[in-house]
Order: sequence, then structure tokens, then C-alpha cells
Amino acid sequence: MRWLTAGYIDHYICENCHGIHLSELQGLDGVLESRLFVEHEDAIITTEVEIRPTALLALVADLGRLNMNYPSLKVFVDIVDDNLPRLIVADYLHTQAGLEQHQFLWIVQQTMLATQQLVQEITELGFLMQDEPQRMPSAVH
Repeated sequence: MRWLTAGYIDHYICENCHGIHLSELQGLDGVLESRLFVEHEDAIITTEVEIRPTALLALVADLGRLNMNYPSLKVFVDIVDDNLPRLIVADYLHTQAGLEQHQFLWIVQQTMLATQQLVQEITELGFLMQDEPQRMPSAVH
């Protein structure tokens, strides 16, 4: 947490999980949660993005390309019966051999940037679950 603060990466710990939430990514449209989990030998950054159910087939067909375009990320779909489908975006860091602050910050910043670009791309493709813009009723004359 000290390293995130030193790197000016906004974060907080919620009461419901042991993950460190990344505020910048959680502020993106469609992002449900973005967290950093620090374990004894590794760290995992995950971001969950809500997907439109009607876009699921097209998204699954596009997963190979997305994983190739964002090689540092692991991108996959998670489907649970009671929830809308989610796109999971993850990055894994080995920490057992030692990791210095500047290395950690660079990896986290690159992961956040790639995740932002991925969310923007799936938004442009129409895969993202978003609130429909309010349409103003047109007057009939």
C-alpha cells in the first residue's frame, strides 16, 4: 500500500474482501471491481467488467484476438447463472524472488493502462453493459 501511495495510484481497502481496490480503474464505465491481491509469493491484479448478454457470443469469438493484442493481460469470460456475464482481466506478478518499488509501480501502471485500453476497445465494439442514453421525446407536429 505504501508503494501504491508513493506511485500516486489511488486505492482503498473495502471491508468485504482482502483486496486493494484500484480507484482509477473502478471509475471506468462498466467496471464492477478492480483489485490487487497480494499473497506470500505473488500478486494478482483483476478487473471485472460487466458485459451485455447479447454481445457474449461475439465477445467469446473475439477473446483470442484480445488476448493477443494485450499480451501482458489474461482476458476471459466468467458466466454465473444469476448475474450478467463478466469479462475478467488479470495480470500476475511473481514476488518471491524480490521486487523493488520502481518495478512494482511500472508493472501496475502498465497493467492499468492496458486494462483501460481494453475497456475502451470493448466499449467501442459494443460489448460493454452500459446504461442507454436518455432519448428526448420528439415532438409530433
